[in-house]
Amino acid sequence: MENEAEKFRREMTMTKRRCVIIGASPDTDAEIIRENICPDDFVVCADGGRLFAEAADIMPDLIIGDFDSSDIPERSGCERIILPVKKDDTDTLYCIKECIKRGYTEFLLLGMTGGRADHTFANYSALLYLSERGIKGSIIGPEGVCGMISDSSINIEGKKGCGFGIFPFGCERCRVTLRGFLYEIEDTVLTAGYPIGVSNEITSDSAFAEVHDGNALFFVYKNK
Repeated sequence: MENEAEKFRREMTMTKRRCVIIGASPDTDAEIIRENICPDDFVVCADGGRLFAEAADIMPDLIIGDFDSSDIPERSGCERIILPVKKDDTDTLYCIKECIKRGYTEFLLLGMTGGRADHTFANYSALLYLSERGIKGSIIGPEGVCGMISDSSINIEGKKGCGFGIFPFGCERCRVTLRGFLYEIEDTVLTAGYPIGVSNEITSDSAFAEVHDGNALFFVYKNK
C-alpha cells in the first residue's frame, strides 16, 4: 500500500502528459532539446544528460544514473535516483522502466544517438522495449527522427521530401506496407540480412507505414 508521500508524488507526476528522457550522447544539441520540450513534459535526465539539460536551460523533474559519466549533483532542486555502476539495465532503460511505473504511456528520447555505436544501438533497443508494451516512443537527434513499429501502423504527416528508411529490428523478418513514398510496397517481407529499406523518400504530406507482423525500426531525416 502506497504511503502519502508516494501518493502525492504519483499525483503530481501525472499532471504531466509525456515523459522526455535526456541522454548524454556527445552529439546532443541543446537547441534540439529546447525545441522539443513542452512546459507540461515530465523531464528525466539519464546520468550526464543533466549537463545538456543545463546547457538548454531546462530544469529536470528527475535525475537517474550511476554517474559514471558525470558527478553526482549535490543540489539539483529535483528528485534523484542513484544507481549502482554494475547493473543489467542501461541508465536510459532504467529511466524508462521507472517512468512506466509512474504511468507514462508516451516517451520522447533526446541525446540518444551518436558517440559510441553500442550506446546508440542500446537506445534503439529501448524503443523496441516500449513498442512491445504498446507504449509510444521516439528518438529525435541532429540526424532526424526514429521510432519503432510493432504489429501496427503509423501516419507520417508533413514530412514530404524527407528521406526514409525502415528495417526489421529484433526479428529475422517483418512484413511491411508503405504508401506515399517514392518506393511503395504492399505486404512485402523485409529481412534482416537484406537492407532494401534504405534510402526511400516520402512523397506525400500524409504517408502511411504498416508492419503487419514483426518489428521495424524506421528513420525520417532531411535529404541533403
